[in-house]
Amino acid sequence: MSKDGGAYGVFVPVEVGDEKTFWNRIGTGFVNSKGLTLLLDAIPAQGRAGVVAEDLATEDKPYKVFTPVEYEKDGERKTRWTRIGTAIPNKKGLTVLFNAHPVSGKAVVMVEEEKEGGEKGEEGEVIDMF
Repeated sequence: MSKDGGAYGVFVPVEVGDEKTFWNRIGTGFVNSKGLTLLLDAIPAQGRAGVVAEDLATEDKPYKVFTPVEYEKDGERKTRWTRIGTAIPNKKGLTVLFNAHPVSGKAVVMVEEEKEGGEKGEEGEVIDMF
């Protein structure tokens, strides 16, 4: 995924008739160190949204979508990542399929990276991305 720091639109498809689809903007996406952060102004009613950007470099595999949940433990701020969906590359960006909606309105599309020794990060792992 490109790390140029650009902003992208997050849209939901509204199908009108058999051959016409309108795209309503519901948020913005920003490239971060691990993937893409989505800031949603609205929750997609159908559980589906698209990130539209012709220059967004995507791999040809699904991405995991998480929402960060911040908490405090022993006086230290931590972040827990809860998986809420999957993002699939499309012609102009990503289609995001939500299994759950982020309460905070923030979703993060993560690129799965290999750790040292070839191990992959595990779901639910507590990491600090920001």
